[in-house]
Order: sequence, then C-alpha cells, then structure tokens
Amino acid sequence: MKSSVRLSSMAVSVLFVIGFAVLFTFASEWYSNRLKLENLAYRERILHNDLEHLEVVGKWTLDYVKIEKALTYMLGDRLPEVSFRILAENLWQISQSYSLDPLIILAVVAQESRGNPLARGRFQTGKFSGALGLMQIKLETAKSMGSRFGLVIETEEDLMRPEVNVVVGSAYLIRLIGKYGHLREALVAYNLGHSAVDKLLEKNAPLPTVYYEGVVAKYKDLVAHCSF
Repeated sequence: MKSSVRLSSMAVSVLFVIGFAVLFTFASEWYSNRLKLENLAYRERILHNDLEHLEVVGKWTLDYVKIEKALTYMLGDRLPEVSFRILAENLWQISQSYSLDPLIILAVVAQESRGNPLARGRFQTGKFSGALGLMQIKLETAKSMGSRFGLVIETEEDLMRPEVNVVVGSAYLIRLIGKYGHLREALVAYNLGHSAVDKLLEKNAPLPTVYYEGVVAKYKDLVAHCSF
C-alpha cells in the first residue's frame, strides 16, 4: 500500500519564506561579523601605526634632549641661547638624516676644540694652522663642502659661527665615513687628511690611532654623562 504526502502551495511558500529568512539572517550576521572584524583589524593597524609613531617621536625627543645635555656639558654658557638652539637643531637634523649618533660628532668637537667655539688651531711651532672653530675646519674645506648643499661660506668669521662650523664639519666627517666605510679610518682621515690616509692604506702601513682613541674616550664620557 503506497502513501504519499502532498504539500499545499501555501505550505511550500511558507517553507520557502522561512528558508529564505534563515539564509538572509545567516548572511546578514556573517556580513555584519565580517565588517566588525575588518573594522577591528583597521583599528588595530591604526593603533599599531600610532604606537610606532609615538616610539619614533619618543626616540627623536630623547635624541634632542641628549644633544642638549651634551652641548650644555661641553659648552656651558659660552653660546647665546639662539645659537645654542640652532646648533642643537642642526645636530639633531644631521643625526636623523644620516643615522649618525650625534654624540660622535660632539666627541670630535671635544677632541678638536674642547668645546671652544672661537678656537684657532696652531702647529707645534705656534703658527696658525688654518683650522677654525668647534670642529677645526679650514676655510677652503668649508667652502668646498658648503657649496655642495648651498651653504655660502666666504670668510673666517662665517666659519666661526658654531651652527655653521658644525654643519660643515659633520658633512665632511660623513663624507669620509662614506669614503672609507669605517669610522676609525674616517676619524684618522679627519685628523691627518684623506690623502695621507690613502697613502698609508696603499702601503698597508698601520694607521696612527691616538686621535681615534681620543675621540672614542670622549664619546664614552659623553654617553656616560648624557645617559638617562
């Protein structure tokens, strides 16, 4: 005996509506959850970027404070406030642009002039060597380096301005680091001249290290004084 179940068109319609409603509800819930997840992921990315930005800003701030502490330690009140601020900002910009620890530059300043912005270099005979200012740069070298980035230097008085002297001296040091690929050789060349260092390297002769060791010692002193 066979039996069959027949659904009326009304029942089929009701089932279809119910099925569609369930499917629509499921799809709506899935889409809503997807939007929530995407929004959460977006907010997480924004938060991550903000944290990275805060970390960078925090490092920038610490670097600037470190520069200020080092300058105050080295120079005391020998600079007017305006020159002090310009010098600090220039050092900060150089350190950020070239990923160079600003205390390396200031260690060279300490080695070259002991932080005296009016220093004039002398040979052992007492004759003026031509080296001027904080980083003991010679005028011709300063003119050559300054012309590379639009800084006009014409007289010794221009080079005696600390904010100018350190910019030019730093540019020269960075150029030497790029040339030799090592800080030690660059510092020796800063002291002796790159021609003298080139000749020593060509002969495989040992480089004198007294100047380099002096800069390193002063760098360590600055790090100890300016640590947080």
